Amino acid sequence: MSQKTIQLLLAVTLAGNLVACNSSSSTPEASDSPPAEATVTSEGGEGGEAGEATADLNWGNQFEDRQVIASFADNVVLPKYARFSTDTAKLSDALDAFAGNPSEETLAAAREAWIETRSSWEMTESFAFGPAGSLGYDGAMDTWPINETDIQKIIESEDPLTAEAVAGMQDSQKGMHAIEYLLFGVANNKSLDEFSDRQRQYLSALGQDLEKVSEALLASWQKGIDGQPAYREVLAKAGEADNSIYPTVPAGAQEMVTGLVECLNEVAVEKLGVPMEEKASTNLESRFSFNTLNDLKNNVAGAQNLYQGKLADASNVDVSLSGYVTKVDPSLNAEIETQFQEALAAINNIPAPLEKSVSDPAAEPQLEAAKEAIETLQQTIEQKLVPLI
Repeated sequence: MSQKTIQLLLAVTLAGNLVACNSSSSTPEASDSPPAEATVTSEGGEGGEAGEATADLNWGNQFEDRQVIASFADNVVLPKYARFSTDTAKLSDALDAFAGNPSEETLAAAREAWIETRSSWEMTESFAFGPAGSLGYDGAMDTWPINETDIQKIIESEDPLTAEAVAGMQDSQKGMHAIEYLLFGVANNKSLDEFSDRQRQYLSALGQDLEKVSEALLASWQKGIDGQPAYREVLAKAGEADNSIYPTVPAGAQEMVTGLVECLNEVAVEKLGVPMEEKASTNLESRFSFNTLNDLKNNVAGAQNLYQGKLADASNVDVSLSGYVTKVDPSLNAEIETQFQEALAAINNIPAPLEKSVSDPAAEPQLEAAKEAIETLQQTIEQKLVPLI
């Protein structure tokens, strides 16, 4: 793939605000994983129109601290994608073990590995811009909803079930949610004797493909693909003369803040709001495993990592969006930090599992409080942080 092609793809991504928490509800044809040729889509991997939440933001175009952008890439993006790659390898091993030796122990280990992997991924949702969207990695790993009918047809067929075969499948037939569906059943109640040989083979192949795609995503940030620059360098060098993706320093910071806004909007409106209106679990993203509440927590915690420029267990980082806001408006930083804590606390107050509490009238106050807390945080970022960037 040429430099010009990659720049065009990534420029389209930036212009369209293809930021993580947005994901595709469509089922496009997938290329090999990692894709040999990128396909530009208007959506990412899970559902919701890209850019809706950020179309009218009033950017100040005054941000000039490129070190904040580079520090974010080094202290948040790369460590989180490395962790996710490690977790997908563990999941693949666990699925292989279950396929080769099905038992209650290997099944429990595979399910635990899926939950760990899912947590790692959901922590990255606020920064799945660049290669994750434009090169199709997000869709290949996290398309929702999956096509349950097609998955059943694959199981019932005599087609090969290998990692290579999975790589050529549609995105709606593979990735984390296809694994979840086969591993947990439709309501987190699948028993060991319900797994066929073909299902276990499919799970093993799905895990191997997921590991391969996660490795490619990490490599695209660390080393670059097809001899092209690492995306870490593209983002960290925002504003340099030869940077056609981020021609100004504010453009790089705006990509980060767009990630915050889009992620919070997706959590409040799509992942929580729609199921609340329906009073049903049908549209909860990780409903097969009863893990959606953890998804929401990790989405917001990942957005907090982006704002603070660090992982949860790291010491405070002055070179961060939080540090920048502290210098410009200390009271605003305190407000944002407090609202992050309030949003996370409100999510923690929702009775688990969300798959049951979403239709429970007694849980409505906690659900409404969580949605309101996330929306309040989003509004503060839109109305007060965006003009500083």
